[in-house]
Amino acid sequence: MNKENSIYAILFLIPFFYSCNSNPLDVKLDESEVSIEYINADQALNNKSLEEVKSNLKSLEEQLGDLFIYELSQNIQQNVNDSSYRIIHEFYNSEYISDLEAEKEKLYSELPNHEQEINSAFKYLRHHFGDTIVPKQIFYVNKMFSQISCSNENIAVGLESYISPNSEVIESIPSSQLYKWQRDRMNIDYLERDVVLNWIQVQLFNSLDGKLAEHIIQAGKILYVLNAAFPNADEAYILRYAEDQFQWAEKNEFQVWRYLVEQQMLFKSDVNSRTNFLNEGPKTVGLSDDAPDRMGQFLGYRIVKGYMHKNKALSLPELLDVKYNIILQTYEID
Repeated sequence: MNKENSIYAILFLIPFFYSCNSNPLDVKLDESEVSIEYINADQALNNKSLEEVKSNLKSLEEQLGDLFIYELSQNIQQNVNDSSYRIIHEFYNSEYISDLEAEKEKLYSELPNHEQEINSAFKYLRHHFGDTIVPKQIFYVNKMFSQISCSNENIAVGLESYISPNSEVIESIPSSQLYKWQRDRMNIDYLERDVVLNWIQVQLFNSLDGKLAEHIIQAGKILYVLNAAFPNADEAYILRYAEDQFQWAEKNEFQVWRYLVEQQMLFKSDVNSRTNFLNEGPKTVGLSDDAPDRMGQFLGYRIVKGYMHKNKALSLPELLDVKYNIILQTYEID
C-alpha cells in the first residue's frame, strides 16, 4: 500500500473507531425546548396570612389538580374542603414545619440549575418517547419526607428530603424516626435524577408481582432509560451510589450473581427477596455488611446494558417490550 492510500485508510478508520467507542445514548437532539412549569407551592403557603393562604390555595388547586390536593390531605390528615385553608395555615405555622421550611428556603437559589438539568433530561426522553413523556408541571410541596410522587401530568417534590443532614433541624430528628442511611441520601445533587427516575417508573412501567428475576430486569430497564435521560452522567450517579459503593458493586458482581443462583432466589416470588435486593436501605440484606443497598437494581442495570450493547438497533420503546427471560439469557459477566 502506498503512502497516499495509507492516509486514506487511516482517515476512513477514524470515524469507525470513534463510532465504536461513542456513547449510544448521547443522541443528537433538536433545538426546541421542553415546556415544563415549575411551581413552588410551599413558597405560596408558608409565612403567609390566613387570607393569603386561602387565596393562594384556590389558585394552586386550579393549577395543580388532584395530586396537589392529595399531598395536602396527607399533611393535614383529612380530606381537603373549602374550610381546609385554616388547617393548612396552621400546618405551615407549626414550629416544626416552620423550621423545615426555613431550611428549605436555603435551597431555592439552587433550584434553577436543577430545573435546567431536568429540562435537559426530558429533551433526551422526548427524543426516544415523544412529547407525551414530558410532564406538564413540577411543583414543590411539603411531603413530610416522602420525597417524590407523580400523577399522569404532574410531579410533586418534597424538598425537605434534600435539606443538608448536618442542618440543626435534621439533626434534631431522632435516629429512630430518620435513619442514618436516610440522612446520607439527603443530597440535592440527586434532585434531577430522583425526579426523572420516579416519572419514568410511573409513565413507562407497570407494577409487577412476579419472580425476583423479572423485577431485577425491570429495575435494569428503568435505570437504562434513566441513563438515556442523563447520557453523560457517571454510572455511579445513575445508580445513586457513592464511588466506593459503585466500586464494590462492580468488583463483586459475579459473587452476588452466584449467591442468587446458589440460593435459588431468581425465580422466587416472595416479597422479602424483592425487598432485600431492590429496595433502599442501609445495605443489601443477605450480603456482607459493606455491600451497598439495591444490588438487584445494579445487576439489572448491568444485564440490560449488556443486552442493549448486543442489540444496538433496538430502540428504547422496543426494549420495554422485551421479555425478562430473553434479556436474562444474554447475561455475561466481564
